[in-house]
This record gives sequence, C-alpha cells and structure tokens, in this order.
Amino acid sequence: MPPASLRGITLPGSNATAMIDLESIYRQAIALDLTPILLAIVLGGAIGFEREIHGRPAGLRTHVLVCLTSTVLVLASRHVAEITTDGVNVVFDPQRLAAGIVTGIGFLGAAAVIRSGDIVRGITTGACVWSVAGLGVVIGGGSYGLAAVATAFIVVVLIILDWIAGGLSPVIYRRVVVRGSGRRSSSLSEDVAAVLSTHRVRIQDTSGRQTSTGEPFKLVFHVRCRHKHQAPEMLESIAGLEGVASVEWTGLSH
Repeated sequence: MPPASLRGITLPGSNATAMIDLESIYRQAIALDLTPILLAIVLGGAIGFEREIHGRPAGLRTHVLVCLTSTVLVLASRHVAEITTDGVNVVFDPQRLAAGIVTGIGFLGAAAVIRSGDIVRGITTGACVWSVAGLGVVIGGGSYGLAAVATAFIVVVLIILDWIAGGLSPVIYRRVVVRGSGRRSSSLSEDVAAVLSTHRVRIQDTSGRQTSTGEPFKLVFHVRCRHKHQAPEMLESIAGLEGVASVEWTGLSH
C-alpha cells in the first residue's frame, strides 16, 4: 500500500473540487514496464554515439530524445486506444500517431542539413534522426527484436559503408591541394573556388590548415569533375593566383 500522503490531493476550484489521484499514479508507476524505455535509450544512443564521435550537429542526446519520445508516445497511444465517454466507446488508432511521428520528425532532420553553395552537409545525420524516430515507433509497438536488429544494421551502414566510401574516395573524387603563403587562406579559398566554378568543377568538401596570418598554409578541395582533361588549364589558373606556391590534383602538379 502506498503511504497515506500519496492517496490524493484536493485542489480547490471555483465551483468544483479537483482531485489528483496520487495513489493511482503510484500504482501505475510500480506496474510500469521500463523495458521499451530503456531499450529506446540504448538503441537510440548507439546511433547517436556514432554521430557524436563524428562531430555532427545532432549527436547522442538528440538521437536518444527522439527515440525515447517516439517510444513513449506510441506506448501512450496504445494505453488510451479505447476510452468510454457517456456510455459511448471512442477508439483511437495508434498507427495514426505513429505515422504522424515519422512525418513530423522530418522537420527536425531537415534542421540538421546545411547547404553552403554546392556543399551539402548533414543529410546522413538527418536520415539518422528519422531512423531513430522509426525505431521508437517499433519499440513502442513491442517489436523489440526487430528494433535491435534494425539498429545493428543501421550502425553497420554508418560505420562499414563510411569506411568503404573512404577507400573509394580517391576513385570517385579528385583532390586539389593548394599550398601558399603571404595571404589569408580564407581569402585564397574563395579565389580557388571561383576558378573551380569557372571550370564547372563541383566542390564536395574543403579542409585546410594555417597556424597564423602570413604563415604557409595548405588547402584541400575534394571535387567532382566531368573528365581529367580539365586539369592542366585549371591548374594553370590556380597557380597564377596571388599567394599560391604550388597546386596538385591527384598526382598532377604544376
């Protein structure tokens, strides 16, 4: 039996008395099955951890919260699937809420996608947010085995395919490596990007290193192009920019 202090609290109202049934809440808490909640934290955290170690905008906490909330909402919809109002049975369809969760979470996933010119980041993270929302729906529906297997496959896709893509990167993408000094790397980066755009070369990603203004720096552009015959003319254009000491493109140097 719960203590007497948990049997109820009376709140005065204008015309009626509202009663918070703490005893009922206590019984529900004791009888609550924490398995889906804990599983949502573990499975959502597994995917969120992979995103966290890669420094993505939606990391561990975001993925855990999305998966946990989706699970709780589906559980709640199952518990209130049928209620009685004035002798009339009102039946709710839990699948409608599940469909709303998967659709609505797309807005949160879209917030993780960042576009700067031709460079688009965060698409995989947005897909992960949408995936953990789906896992929450599956967990809330009681399919724990399916959720665990799906999580394993999602983690495999994120880790193994990332490794495979890294190995294929030299084949799929080409690198333009620019070394120079005497000016800010950010300023030169804009000039190089303009040259690449003129030659209809698409930049997929950029990285660089410069300790301080005036010190030698290195800029790396991961690009996609139509054919390798673009290299000579493009390298000449970049080499003619102020502050450029050397430029390389997948083995070709100028």
